[in-house]
Amino acid sequence: MSDTNANSGDVGLKRFTADELGAFNGLDGAPEYIAIHGVVYDISNVQLLKAGKHHGVTGGNDVTDLFVHNKNILNRLTVVGTLE
Repeated sequence: MSDTNANSGDVGLKRFTADELGAFNGLDGAPEYIAIHGVVYDISNVQLLKAGKHHGVTGGNDVTDLFVHNKNILNRLTVVGTLE
């Protein structure tokens, strides 16, 4: 993964490239992350998504254009980084 994003005020958060994010697809024991509007969220423990796909949302991807829920749901997810 890329260096910590010290310039954005998000100290401790990782900066992901699209390729790096793709590795976090929930397969073979990997955590499952998605990006929405440049923010990377851990959805590993979200039961609705854990079965694989929900409204086209799959781990390891930028799903900004597919995200159909109220943005308040994002407040319940753990932020793990930003997408470059």
